[in-house]
Amino acid sequence: MQFAERESEITLLNTMLAESEHGWGRIAMITGPPGFDKSRVLHAFADSAVRSGATHLSAICLRNEQNISLGVIHQVSQSLSAVPGETPPALKLLQEAVFNAGPRGIRPEDLNWIGVTHGLWEIITNHARHGAVLITIEDVQYADSVSLDILLHFINRLHSANVFMVFTVNEGPDGVPLRIQSDLMHHPQCRRIKVAPYSASTISRIAQARLGIGPDDPLADAIHQVSGGNALLVRSLIEDQQNAGGDQKELVVDDGFSGSVRTLLNRIGSTPLRVLRAAAVLDASTSPPLLAEMLHIKQPAVVRTLEWLAEIGLLGMDGFRHPAAREAVLDSIEPDVLKELYGRAAQLLHATGVQPTVIADHLVAASTKHEPWALDVLREAADQALATDEYELAVRYLRYAADLCSGTDERIQVTLALAKATWRINPSTATMYLPMLVQAARDGRLPARDVHWLLTCMLWHGQYDEAEEMFALLEQAEQDEGQEAGGAAAWRLAADHWLASTHPPVLHRLRGTYKPAPLREGSERHPALSYARTISALAANLRNGETEAALKTAEKVLHSVQLEGCNIELVEAALFCFIYSDRTQEAASLVENLCAVAERRSSPTWLSVLAAFRAHIAELRGEMMEAVEYGELSLRTLPPRSLGVFAALPLASLIEAHTEMGQYQEAEQYLRHPLPETVYQTRYGLHYLFARGHYRVAVGQAHAGLSDILKCGTLMRSWEIDTPLLIPWRLGAAGVSVVLKNNARARKYLELHHALPHGHSPRIRGFALMVLASAEEVGRRPPLLRKAVDMLQESGHKMELAHALARLSHSLAALGETDKARLIGQQADRVGQRCHAEPLRRSVQHAFESDFGAIAAGNDQNALSPAEYRVASMAALGYTNREIATRAHITISTVEQHLTRIYRKLGVNGRNDLPRLFSSKEFGTSGGGVLVADDSRHLPGSASVPG
Repeated sequence: MQFAERESEITLLNTMLAESEHGWGRIAMITGPPGFDKSRVLHAFADSAVRSGATHLSAICLRNEQNISLGVIHQVSQSLSAVPGETPPALKLLQEAVFNAGPRGIRPEDLNWIGVTHGLWEIITNHARHGAVLITIEDVQYADSVSLDILLHFINRLHSANVFMVFTVNEGPDGVPLRIQSDLMHHPQCRRIKVAPYSASTISRIAQARLGIGPDDPLADAIHQVSGGNALLVRSLIEDQQNAGGDQKELVVDDGFSGSVRTLLNRIGSTPLRVLRAAAVLDASTSPPLLAEMLHIKQPAVVRTLEWLAEIGLLGMDGFRHPAAREAVLDSIEPDVLKELYGRAAQLLHATGVQPTVIADHLVAASTKHEPWALDVLREAADQALATDEYELAVRYLRYAADLCSGTDERIQVTLALAKATWRINPSTATMYLPMLVQAARDGRLPARDVHWLLTCMLWHGQYDEAEEMFALLEQAEQDEGQEAGGAAAWRLAADHWLASTHPPVLHRLRGTYKPAPLREGSERHPALSYARTISALAANLRNGETEAALKTAEKVLHSVQLEGCNIELVEAALFCFIYSDRTQEAASLVENLCAVAERRSSPTWLSVLAAFRAHIAELRGEMMEAVEYGELSLRTLPPRSLGVFAALPLASLIEAHTEMGQYQEAEQYLRHPLPETVYQTRYGLHYLFARGHYRVAVGQAHAGLSDILKCGTLMRSWEIDTPLLIPWRLGAAGVSVVLKNNARARKYLELHHALPHGHSPRIRGFALMVLASAEEVGRRPPLLRKAVDMLQESGHKMELAHALARLSHSLAALGETDKARLIGQQADRVGQRCHAEPLRRSVQHAFESDFGAIAAGNDQNALSPAEYRVASMAALGYTNREIATRAHITISTVEQHLTRIYRKLGVNGRNDLPRLFSSKEFGTSGGGVLVADDSRHLPGSASVPG
């Protein structure tokens, strides 16, 4: 057997065997902690000895056979009895003694001691006359006492025999067992061979041979660090690495390693096992004094045991060398024993004053319910966990704390904290705690702030009956509070404005109006009033249009909020103030900042809500792939059921985005997601209805689509939040009417739209002009569409811009202006490509599929400078010299000079020849200047479509 890692030990044993062959018996004691290759060294040496002609007699001692008298000697005798011929008397006597042994073993009077002992030794020495006899005993510390006495008799007669005896023995924290030391190791002929742990260089050589890694690969060092050089652990780690397969760069610690740790646990003895288990329970809190008190063992013995456990590779300087080792130890402990250990540890840790989270972990693991201090510790630990964004840990502590509560108020406070912590993970899970809290609110046991929170929970899930009850309780608390604006009044005002802006039917059923109550001025003493002021900014925005005051309030909130609690409606209101003011670029920047905070805090609820906002903003800006990415992220982080009525917002974004991209099956799948019926009584439901209407029109269900859009209008008018910045339903209805060939009805909706406020939005104005153009005769469309393109380019909303460009291209083509139509179509195609709007791109490409992208031979766009290209592109679109000068910020004289050079370089007679050239593919995609800037904004010096 090849065993190069222990070559020196095997060489020494072979030398001793050779010495014994000269008539000088030898004893070798192979010592070392469990897992240190003692048996492997023994077997490797025995194999080589047998090959050289030695007679091998062997026995293996087992812990559970320690009380079987003559068990070891009987194993040795099996090899002797295998020799052909008549069975010697000594072996017969031994077999009879073993066969007749009672349940308590062999009594001295039952054994012919002299006959057995002398007879066996005579047989052995007879064999030794013909060659060396090798006797090996593994784990001799477990040998039964009678067998050990007989072995000692043999050892005392070794001086003149060709016999070599080799023992293996485990070393514990106190070294080799006392009897082995005194009776065997101190014999003059005995030589101790101590097996050391593998060195780093040895492990590196093994890893290179077994894993095929290089000599400097950090994987070898990682194996050394985790195993501590314990040969058993080294081999299991290498096997785990091999079983993992592939090109694993990191160390794989799997079942093989855990199994080897459990094997060591069966070999280390009772005291080290107790210390190791206690260390696994205490984990980072482990210390010799604490272990000594916990196990009632003297501290010096604990220190020796810890040092020994470090020597065998289970512990390191800072506890377990790898978490898998600790888990293997914990898994080996019986559940009842483990709970008892955790309970004892919790008591000791509480007495030493460690952090509450550490004590709480042990309390929960112990299921200890009788400690009078346990509830306070758990609540404090939950607060600490929430402060460090460990929400699931906080929920774990609070759930256990709820079982320890004795009084009603105590239980309510713990349940409230539990519900709020759970809400940050999954709002639908938190609903299990709400019935108890609702009853507490009815009984007057909750302050106004918590009643307001319960109200928002009910609204989130569309549970309007319960929400109305909570609102009534807030009103009652306000009346009880008196005239001065305090907490209850402020929270009632916040609820008033949130209902008016997001759940108007609820407010109408409560107070007979859709309008919120006015805020009280001058009282800033209660923090809830600033909360109410932020919510009111959204309500004012929806009813009165954008106000700088509302945006300043919203921005202040978004820059200061820490996403610490469940105040989602506060952040939502502030963000929608920007979105409904068409300030999507600012909204996107603010959401990015909030997402960075949310990712650090790792709250699934916050992450899902903010992803939904990112999807909504991306869809508004025409960034359809991003809208799909963030919409899916929102629903992947929390399912629609957990998002409640708010789920309508990410679903609307996904439906809109997939519809614009022509992915109608995907859009239909999102339409199949179930939503609460009450979603259509919310502002979120408006976005969902409008998206569904858009999808239905796109797939040829124009009448159904128009019905959805008109339902939006009916709801918005009745709720008194009829602003196109929320949902431009009149423009949508006008557009569908054009599709249905009812231009008269389209103009009616457009007239109604123009009578509304908020006409200052470039997006809405551009959208309105685009729809108006569609309802006009072809000859009247281009001027309107040119104005629409200018406004939409300024607004930064790429999808509407692509539609306006496409319609302008089609209109020009219908009027016979093919070159200009092709040029505009290329721009529509380019913007549509950035939006991934495949149906739109197909429409413009199909219109010019015979010559789309053709180029006149002999004309080179690269001959133009960037400034000349911008001037030429605007001239090709029909801009006058004065208009070009204004837009390019140059003088009319400079424009004329540019044009003269352009005509000469391109070899054309004048500006009438330019559209033909600029409709070519190369000119249409030149980097020297584009008709629509790459970021779809109207940049200084960039070309634009004439108005």
